[in-house]
Amino acid sequence: MNTVQGYLESGMHLPRFMRDFHDQKDIFKFLDEVQERNIEKSRNGDRGDSVNWRTAQVYTIDIFLWVMARHGYTLQRSRKKLPFSDIDRTIEVENERRRKEMAEALGGSHD
Repeated sequence: MNTVQGYLESGMHLPRFMRDFHDQKDIFKFLDEVQERNIEKSRNGDRGDSVNWRTAQVYTIDIFLWVMARHGYTLQRSRKKLPFSDIDRTIEVENERRRKEMAEALGGSHD
């Protein structure tokens, strides 16, 4: 991996938690929920020009971060000493919430 193309194809330009396609999906599904809550607060549920999680994932990973990495920029964790939320825990909680919601919608129990 001593070429820019090799670096990009390896996925090393992405934070570790975003290198797996399925992990990316979880992140973008979570972002979709955040977007939904913000829409409900600001526009009374009108999704209008909002972006679905699949389109956001493709654009962010395959276009934006790829182009930025090709030019030497990467997404990285802040070095500020602040009590940031744990992304893995946030995604875990959101995945559990979705599983529970789906189980209830199907008339079953999640437990």
